[in-house]
Amino acid sequence: MSDPHPAGPGPTLAVALVRAREAACLTQDELAVRSGLSVRAIRNLETGHTARPRRQSLVLLAEALELAPGETRRLLRLPRGEQPPARAPRAGPAELPAAPRRRLVGRERLVETLAARLPGPGGPAVVVGPPGAGKTALVLHTAHAVRDRFPDGQLYVDLHPASCRPFTPDLLVRRILRSLGDAVAARDPEEARARLRDALSGRRVLVVLDNAVSEAQVRPLLVDGGRSAVLVAARRELSALPEQFRAPVGPLESGDAYRMLADLAGARRTAAQRPAALRIVRSCAGLPLALHIAGLWLTARPHRGLADLADRLAEEGERLGALRVGDLSLDASVAAYYRPLPPASRAALHELSEIEREFWFEDVVSLLSPSRRQAMDLLEDLLHRQLVRAGEPDRAGRVRYRLYDAVRLYVAHGTVPAGPCRPGRRARDAGGRGRATEAS
Repeated sequence: MSDPHPAGPGPTLAVALVRAREAACLTQDELAVRSGLSVRAIRNLETGHTARPRRQSLVLLAEALELAPGETRRLLRLPRGEQPPARAPRAGPAELPAAPRRRLVGRERLVETLAARLPGPGGPAVVVGPPGAGKTALVLHTAHAVRDRFPDGQLYVDLHPASCRPFTPDLLVRRILRSLGDAVAARDPEEARARLRDALSGRRVLVVLDNAVSEAQVRPLLVDGGRSAVLVAARRELSALPEQFRAPVGPLESGDAYRMLADLAGARRTAAQRPAALRIVRSCAGLPLALHIAGLWLTARPHRGLADLADRLAEEGERLGALRVGDLSLDASVAAYYRPLPPASRAALHELSEIEREFWFEDVVSLLSPSRRQAMDLLEDLLHRQLVRAGEPDRAGRVRYRLYDAVRLYVAHGTVPAGPCRPGRRARDAGGRGRATEAS
């Protein structure tokens, strides 16, 4: 990167920032998430409208762009050896988003269990579940319930925001250090991690990580001592994390699902139209996000009957499109799980989506691979990614499996590319489909 502004912070700085951002394959929105600056501030810098940018803003951008030390010095026009000015430490950052105002129906006991473990010995508390299961709401309710135990700060990071690449571990370390007052995080990754361990071990800090997708994102935050705590909402199993407290969540039971809809749409209204309410609950398959969207849809239309929404949701091909209000969408929640799938797992998911009910492992073998080991590896990958759920073994030790309803609808009726056709797909006889149906 050439000297971006030899004569002052004019258009050459703007050009340098645009080139650095494009080289990092980041949009302005993604750079805003990583740097902590607003999209407007970044836009003004890149267009030259900000004639005298604050040096600290450039420091944040350089770190978010992961520029080398020499590139950062040129960007800041600093002599060799001089460091950017450090920001004064700030006690007790409070970054938690607001928790949902309504009660978490069916999750009350789990909130109490999680809260009782924070802080505590061992590793992080990890909430894991399928798309739309309400993981974020659960961890935020828990975090707000225990925030007084962590006077040195409550931090929140969405590790994989919509339309953005996931945080790398090193980027997350620098992000947390900045929140804790270390404005100039060490360039050496190991030194930065050591600083973070030191900061967390000597303070009482709660770190909430949302949308985690790998153990590597969480490990740098794990320290001994029990003063700080890490609470994670994960899109997949994080099996390699040591001493974790695993809190799986899934669809609500039908009674809890009905109560959640009644809380949102109104108890009297729901009771007066109970048959339609039950149809809505069945179509939402117990997913808190789907029920929340349905409740908001009804709340915004007090003149409409519940049967209007129930009829819209009855058509499977239209259901995901109907479960959308404002910026909330069940379709987008499933898409976030689908996008990172490797090709083999994506193809397997497309094959299994043709089975509308439960299925056995033998069905998986006939559909996906003549190799039982390879078929099991594909199935377990989908299980760990929270796209397929397993039932309890029967007396013979056989397990029934099923795609989560929202996942099946997304693959079968959504706008996703079709999976490649495997040899067994067209050659499969009716017996495989029959066994899946009889198993339900």
